[in-house]
Amino acid sequence: MRRFTLFYRPIPGILLMLAIAVLARGGADLGLPWWPGIEAYFAASVAMKRILIDVLHLNYILISIILGMLLTNILGIPRWAASGVATSRLFIKVGVVLLGSLYSVMDLARLGGMAVTIIVGFIVLMLAFTLWLGKRVGMDISGAATLAAGTAICGVAAVVAVAPVVRAKNTDVIYSIAAILAFGLASLFLFPVVGTLAGLSAHQFGVWAGTGILNSGQVLAVCLGFDPGSVAHASESLKTGEIYNLTRVIFLPFVVLFLAFSASRFASSEDDININTSLWSKFPLFVLGFLIVVFLTSFGLLGATSPPSRELTLVRNLYSWFFAIGLAGQGMQISLPELRRAGGKTLMVGTAAGFFKALAALVVVLLFVSQQP
Repeated sequence: MRRFTLFYRPIPGILLMLAIAVLARGGADLGLPWWPGIEAYFAASVAMKRILIDVLHLNYILISIILGMLLTNILGIPRWAASGVATSRLFIKVGVVLLGSLYSVMDLARLGGMAVTIIVGFIVLMLAFTLWLGKRVGMDISGAATLAAGTAICGVAAVVAVAPVVRAKNTDVIYSIAAILAFGLASLFLFPVVGTLAGLSAHQFGVWAGTGILNSGQVLAVCLGFDPGSVAHASESLKTGEIYNLTRVIFLPFVVLFLAFSASRFASSEDDININTSLWSKFPLFVLGFLIVVFLTSFGLLGATSPPSRELTLVRNLYSWFFAIGLAGQGMQISLPELRRAGGKTLMVGTAAGFFKALAALVVVLLFVSQQP
């Protein structure tokens, strides 16, 4: 009986996230052809399309996030939906696994080589910059290390992974997450606009977003906002950006170990830092699922890629829905009052690091990344 209850409990919240995604995206895929979605209404007017979609890139992904935020900040998350909303990251991870259907082994080899070079450089740069700035403003080493993980790797997930091994206080974790989400919220709207004004191609924008945005979920949202793509022609921004995002996620266990070691050098004797952390326990297993789908696609086990087979079309439709549902849930977890709780020093350092990373990544893209992959 208890197992059945645990299985049932998330369903209402998942249905709520699905309802938000349908409201934004439309219900044609689910047998509701009478509802085209809010995005379709925006596109129906030439004037609205030019401003809201062509310039602000307000497509179904951003609309799903905004609707989730409005629900949370106006009404709050209903108690009956809380456990389902908490599964939003699982939907995003499953979507990333299915995203492997966009790639071949040759794609990974071509995109991955440059991704490793750029990402490793930015990991080192952001660890050094955030730790240095944190020390300059008087943050303790555990708090600075926690925030540095978030700015260097993958935002909230990195903060949560690093916090236990550097013995970060609960306030350090809360403030770091709030600072990263606050900057990420601004990124959702600023990156597509700046990318359009800078004349970035879809490929260049993917490199910039995958490198310069702090949180993994926001990379997906921004790439799909700039270049939504379609089932027949997948988003080039998403395809490029996710390779860069996954590359930095793969380095998470090594950064956890580095920060644990660095923090232990400055810890007092009565507050020793635990550096006996397992690399394997920190490895993001969904990356393995992504690679499995890449290999299935490369060897034709999911059918022809051009034009996409029926199986590939189904997979690509599914990941679009998983992203819409997961990001609607992520929007429901952005509470503006909680963002305002970020500590002064943490918010200042996190914001400065975010802008520094975004600007440096844009310069690198403009100077060294070609418009086509």
